[in-house]
Amino acid sequence: MVGVKVIGSDPDFQPELAAAGSRLAVVKFTMAGCRPCIRIAPAFNMLSNKYPQVVFLEVDVHVCQATAAANNISATPTFLFFRNRVRVDQYQGADAAVVPYFCIFSV
Repeated sequence: MVGVKVIGSDPDFQPELAAAGSRLAVVKFTMAGCRPCIRIAPAFNMLSNKYPQVVFLEVDVHVCQATAAANNISATPTFLFFRNRVRVDQYQGADAAVVPYFCIFSV
């Protein structure tokens, strides 16, 4: 999958993780109006094209409140990294240089 898949509702989240299978899934938890989220969005989109073997998902914490709560999201942006539906890492913040590190070393 190339590009970022926006999760539109809570029931859509787990099937997307399942579909990723053994591929790395990077999930960006965001919210409308969050300046750091807006600032890092172009870099996240670029990464989705640079690493087509990685699944990139975006979850708005106000749209998917149950998903955010289940993943203990307390601030945005927060990036969770999954493989085989298991969380393998996380990063909270908007440093565009950090997220590629996880993609490079987790693929």
